[in-house]
Amino acid sequence: MCGRISQYRDPHFYAGQLGLADPLMLFDAADRRPGYNLAPGTHPLAIYPDQTVHAIHWGYCPDWAREQHLPQTINARADAAPSGRYFKDLWKTGRVLVPADGWFEWRMETASLANIADSKDRLDEPPGRQPHFVHLKSDAPMYLAALSSVRGTEPQTEGMGMVIVTAIADAGLVDVHDRRPLAFAPDAARRWLDPELPLDELEQLTRTAGIAAARFRWHRVSHEVDRTLTDEPGLIAAVN
Repeated sequence: MCGRISQYRDPHFYAGQLGLADPLMLFDAADRRPGYNLAPGTHPLAIYPDQTVHAIHWGYCPDWAREQHLPQTINARADAAPSGRYFKDLWKTGRVLVPADGWFEWRMETASLANIADSKDRLDEPPGRQPHFVHLKSDAPMYLAALSSVRGTEPQTEGMGMVIVTAIADAGLVDVHDRRPLAFAPDAARRWLDPELPLDELEQLTRTAGIAAARFRWHRVSHEVDRTLTDEPGLIAAVN
């Protein structure tokens, strides 16, 4: 799954790397600051097919699901979303990109008794549950496939928002889950945004065009990242 991302560079940089000629920033720049630890419930930036950039609530629950008191969802599986009730309409008309500098994964690791005790004292975390920061070896941004129910400048009411699309994880990529965010380089990302892309080509894109595991690296980071309200540059720094 994907439950925490970093998005800390200038929005114009993400747009420029994607090759957008004239992006329109439809958010209050005065309210934006670098995001090193963005969690569901926050408002990451999302790039739309019309070259607009919005701050979108991370989380989505369609009206019918809210009426049944179902929870918000934060991810959509690339293999199930095209036909699933939650996402099949968004798959056709709600494709957006979430630019990211990396994401976080947690995995169980053997730890010394001293470290386990320290972890329990500080954060009440399960022993050995170690966070890692995953990013491109090139340090370039990536573009996460996402689906959004928000259109244009309409108000974001309860239940509206976006989800990040996940795919089956490549062997060798952190090896903590069977899912990971569907991350694209700029060329494939632009195809994901194309509203005219035939559905069979879209399905092939999701299966074959994600950035390969060999292009990523990852390192251990501080358990401070476990605190969703903590957001500062030190969270992506490597620790022993």
